[in-house]
Amino acid sequence: MIAARLQQEYRDGRLAFRVLSFSTPGSLIAKVAMGYTTVDHQEDRMKKSIPALLLLLVLASPLHAAGPLAKVTELRIIKDFLGHQVKLLEAKDLGQLYEVVAAPSGSEKQVFYVTKDGAYIIFGGNLYNREKENLTKERLEQINKVDISKLPLQDAIVIKRGNGEKKLIEFTDVDCPYCRKANDWLKTQTDYTLYVFLYPLDMHPKAREKSIRILCDKDPAAAFELVQTDQELTADKCEMGEKTLQKHQSVATEVGLSGTPVFVTENGSRITGFAQKSIEGYLRK
Repeated sequence: MIAARLQQEYRDGRLAFRVLSFSTPGSLIAKVAMGYTTVDHQEDRMKKSIPALLLLLVLASPLHAAGPLAKVTELRIIKDFLGHQVKLLEAKDLGQLYEVVAAPSGSEKQVFYVTKDGAYIIFGGNLYNREKENLTKERLEQINKVDISKLPLQDAIVIKRGNGEKKLIEFTDVDCPYCRKANDWLKTQTDYTLYVFLYPLDMHPKAREKSIRILCDKDPAAAFELVQTDQELTADKCEMGEKTLQKHQSVATEVGLSGTPVFVTENGSRITGFAQKSIEGYLRK
């Protein structure tokens, strides 16, 4: 229900109303600065003036003001598929579809599409335009950019190669096969500084202890290299190593990681997995 507060007075022999504010459900108050709507005492003039006031009330209603995200949230198909486990962040009107940005727990942001009538939902597909541009890929890169200025690089394992000019951030599990392949290949590259955050996965039960021992070593970078070739670590577990690993894992969680390896470039772009061409293109740019 919409409540309108009106101020009435007589002007030039006619009854005039001034709309001061609208009150709608959800404590939404839309204050309106406007002139006077006049209603003549004569019935025909009153009929002409009242619709304008009613139209203004409709425009102030929550239904009219609802944006794409509010409309998407109310679709039955969204409730059936996602429930309350996935947080919806944004929605964009694409004509016949809504583009929706969601944040699943413990994962990077995702993009999906839903038809406006709520009949269909599209997960895992790519949307292209007439110019053959992959709009889904572009959007994913945009929403999952990392602000590296907020990353505690001072807590990372630092490995400098050549002049160390380019910054490359890596989230890795020491027992992850693809992580090892990536690091073996990175040894062949030069002129970059690698900042390593350790993120042991549950599927590798020994990775956590190895990570702690690496961080306890007086030379973590050297210890990290030893693990990559299955050599014995010299440092024992320590409290400092456990605390540092917790910091590494917190950073990975904030970034929205669910697997390894993941690389982040200086401009915040992600490279998921050992995508050699993408990493090489960045380092040689």
